Amino acid sequence: MNLNEYTLERLANQHKTIKNYIDDLPPEAIYNRLSTDKFSIHETIAYLTRYQHIFMERLNRIVNDINPYFEVYKPDLDAEFSFTCAKTTGSLLHELYKMRSNLCLMLEEMPAEHYARVGTHAVLGRMTISQWAEFFLLHESNQLFKIFKLAGSFWSMEVEKHSNIIYLPRLSNYIDELAV
Repeated sequence: MNLNEYTLERLANQHKTIKNYIDDLPPEAIYNRLSTDKFSIHETIAYLTRYQHIFMERLNRIVNDINPYFEVYKPDLDAEFSFTCAKTTGSLLHELYKMRSNLCLMLEEMPAEHYARVGTHAVLGRMTISQWAEFFLLHESNQLFKIFKLAGSFWSMEVEKHSNIIYLPRLSNYIDELAV
């Protein structure tokens, strides 16, 4: 396999942080949009789930075609995305975990010569399969950061609604960011 060991580690585990971000959230924090023009947490998880399917299809095309060209993925132009959004958050997470396992297996079993194959992205240009895997992880981490911010925004709004209540975040997983 021609993927960096850290890339493989991130592929196997990066997505698992979602559960930590949403564990204490009530349904309204997951399903409601904080801004009408931005996805909710649920829609972002649906996007990540659907994009894994898109990414695996792209990898298959890169392996089977000569330098295929890919437009930027836009969920509003994808008929399947609305069906993905209609699923529960729990079923999306289950599908996300299952698809990620399949993706890791696909990349682990891929013959070494396939890693040199290329596909061209409309914005990022020509990339090898290894570079596509890095792009996938960076793109996913951006979506995870959005989920993290949305969860934090919900709790911030809740504190403002009840200004006489002191909010203390879960301390069991507390890390002093200044000490790192």
